[in-house]
Amino acid sequence: RSWEAMAFYPGFVQGGGYQNFVSGMAVPNMQYAMQTPPHGHQPATPSKVGYMSPAQCAVPTAMECWRWGIPAGAVIVSKPKLAASLAAYDKMVNGELKAFINACKALGGPVEVQGKAVSEAFAAQRGMLEQALKLKKPSMEAIGKLAGETQAAMHKVEEACEAAAAEAATLRPHTRMVAGAMSAMGWVIADEPASYIKDTLNAVPVYGRQVRELEGEEHAGHVQALTELIKALRALVEAHFAKGLLKAGDGLTDSEKYEYPAKEMVQSFRLLITNTVNPFLRSARTLAPPPGSGPLLTNPLEKLAGICEALFQAQATMIDTQVTKLRPPSEDALADILEPTTDILNDLEELEEQEQEAAGPFQLHVQLVASGLGAMAWVSVASPQLYVTEILNSIPTLMDKVSALGETHAEFAALYKQLLRGLLGYVKEHHANGVNWNPAGK
Repeated sequence: RSWEAMAFYPGFVQGGGYQNFVSGMAVPNMQYAMQTPPHGHQPATPSKVGYMSPAQCAVPTAMECWRWGIPAGAVIVSKPKLAASLAAYDKMVNGELKAFINACKALGGPVEVQGKAVSEAFAAQRGMLEQALKLKKPSMEAIGKLAGETQAAMHKVEEACEAAAAEAATLRPHTRMVAGAMSAMGWVIADEPASYIKDTLNAVPVYGRQVRELEGEEHAGHVQALTELIKALRALVEAHFAKGLLKAGDGLTDSEKYEYPAKEMVQSFRLLITNTVNPFLRSARTLAPPPGSGPLLTNPLEKLAGICEALFQAQATMIDTQVTKLRPPSEDALADILEPTTDILNDLEELEEQEQEAAGPFQLHVQLVASGLGAMAWVSVASPQLYVTEILNSIPTLMDKVSALGETHAEFAALYKQLLRGLLGYVKEHHANGVNWNPAGK
């Protein structure tokens, strides 16, 4: 008999020291439910107790109903035990997240709207985790499908940041601070999620200092509540998902047939763009020149952001339409496939040379990005993981020079580092030993 989607009238009764029918444990209260209202009780509408399988319910005898003081015809409900990671997530939601939402309400306006979007994002991710943990081995494709609601909420967080630009200037740093911190929600696809969240947390003070300087305890309270929330998320991930969500399951068995992960590969790169590339592009397009700089006829960071965006979109298209569809190509065919990426990297090199000659206020920024985006040539090397790692390890000096120009410039550098770490995570997951062409492709 199916118990799914059945309406029940819930009720409770004092256990009085009697044994629970299902578990055999003494409990102070017993939960029961009925498909018809108990005698003398006519609620307006019945309640649904979610999905109830025979393993979750037990039907007591008439003698047991009399003994326990529950109506005849009732079933005893046994709720499944909640996973420790989800219990910890709920504790964070009821603690740090609730405190953060209250801090947003105290400020009102776009900050309060953004707080609601943050709440939606955490609720969506909680649902995603619950579904992912039911999978034997959460795949990138599965996580990508489950992350749809989280991404929709993250777009609302960004929209609130944009809306604040038209509001009082005092609230702009608040929304920018939160938008940057919320990139921590991308930990679900990170190879080292705790370190990923730590990098996000380190970027909070960039705007946090501006917010704390404003008159009123509610501003400092907003920074503190956000910091505590991200710290709580990091602690949860360290405790329950230290090796990443993709490794949270039991793993594949030897008898399972290998399937080429085409959809996972494409979805993972799209998530990389959403979670790391887009926040960096927003920072680049809104960054003001360092103090004391002269007027700019043209902003090279606008062109830099356009090149960066085009570069990732070109590789996303290549992965979707060629890498996942073709067998390993010949050297000549590979050169044709890589031509769009090569052309864009040449544009980047040309921009870097122009900025060196002009010695403009963004010369270091362009040099930093140009040096790091050489990592996009991973598609043409034999050991992509090693290649990207070496480039990532070569940029700290330039990052320090850019960060020294001011708080917003430090945020620019931090977001760029997250972008490269995201790329490294993607390469390690799908192309550690070379581009993973489809062995069954054309």
